[in-house]
Amino acid sequence: MTMFPSRPRSVPFHRSPVLGIAAILAVFFVLGGCSHGPKPESGPGAKTQEAKVWHPSKPDTLGPVVGVVGGRKFTRHEVDSVLTSLPTSMQDQFRQPENYKDLVTQLLTQEVFYRAAKGYGIERDSSYQHDLDLSIRDLMVRHYFDRVLKSLPDISEDEVRAYYNAHPDEFKIAARARVRHIALPSRSKAVQVRNALVKGALWDATCAKYSTDKATRGNGGLLGWVGKDTDLVPGVGNAPGMVAAAYSLPIDKVSQPIKSEKSWHLIKVETREDASLQPFNDVKDRIKSRMLLTRRQDFGKTLSDSLLKYYNATVFEDSIKVALTPEKTAADLFKEAQAAATPMQRIDLYRTLMKRFPTDSVSIQAQFMIGFTYAEEMHQYDLAKEEFQTFLKQHGDSDLAGSAKWMLENMDKPPPSLEEKDEGDSAKGDLDDDQGTKPKTPAKGSPKGSK
Repeated sequence: MTMFPSRPRSVPFHRSPVLGIAAILAVFFVLGGCSHGPKPESGPGAKTQEAKVWHPSKPDTLGPVVGVVGGRKFTRHEVDSVLTSLPTSMQDQFRQPENYKDLVTQLLTQEVFYRAAKGYGIERDSSYQHDLDLSIRDLMVRHYFDRVLKSLPDISEDEVRAYYNAHPDEFKIAARARVRHIALPSRSKAVQVRNALVKGALWDATCAKYSTDKATRGNGGLLGWVGKDTDLVPGVGNAPGMVAAAYSLPIDKVSQPIKSEKSWHLIKVETREDASLQPFNDVKDRIKSRMLLTRRQDFGKTLSDSLLKYYNATVFEDSIKVALTPEKTAADLFKEAQAAATPMQRIDLYRTLMKRFPTDSVSIQAQFMIGFTYAEEMHQYDLAKEEFQTFLKQHGDSDLAGSAKWMLENMDKPPPSLEEKDEGDSAKGDLDDDQGTKPKTPAKGSPKGSK
């Protein structure tokens, strides 16, 4: 694909499938000028002739005026300019009177919408200005590409002929036979009709009288061209016997009865053509169009590569991976840290959470868990002490402040011995700090205050 793909010129009116890009009109009415109020019967400024009114226009270099909005006249020239932007194969249908009239109506409709938009102040709208900027960029790019592409030499006829000679299979015409048939309900009926034809009965009259094929009996049973390398016969279907007869039967001779899936047939061959190549002159325009398209695509790739290099354009693949990675919340990072395989990995993830979400309530729990991990899992009490002291300075009024104080006082002491409890006594839950009970840490996978 090219860096700057060519897009067909757009026509800003679509009304019905018949019109495709635009409709086309055929009423050549023109409005010439108009009076500016009645004139006095006598005295200065007295009218000397009839006030002007709109009349159908006369032909001029731009063609007749076919419509008007206020003082804005639309001529045939403008309509034809729209038509020439359409594919050649479509232009004829748009020159039908009703379609042509529709196109003029759409041009007038576009004009009144344009005037309404200006009156509404759309030109000052920020979204309009944004779209306008994008359109200007797009037009500049496409016009630049087309201008550079036009600087290339045209494809010569010698190049086209070289392609034709190098790709003969693309222009082969398979062997074919032009066949007529008479469809009949039974073999005996086919034998009877064949005997009449052999004795001199006229083919077309016999076909019209006896053939059961309603689609072809009125035109002499014409099936059209039958290819040699297929068992399919137009209008009949799979009929290998008919194909074989079409290439063995003498020209204009009546065949023996032939069975197909649905009927019996008598056929005769009007002419046969051997396999051949389409003449160069018949296909050279098609070849050139194909070569121009290929060159446009190849040139677009070459030009885009050279421009990317010239302007030192760089793609950051690592950043793309980051950009495509779903954004994690503070709660997601806390759960990820708790699930990490090693204590140090957990600490690193807690610190990442604090750095990315410094004001989130989950970061308070993450900061506490750093000290807790140093103390309980790694037994590095000096590091744990620093973390808990920092925690209390920053979050001395948090729900975990009491737990941090307890850790500072007890983390390096042996755990208290467990005393037997009388049967029926219930185990106590969390005790107050002065009872020496170890505090709870945030529940795994569901940080307190997580969002």
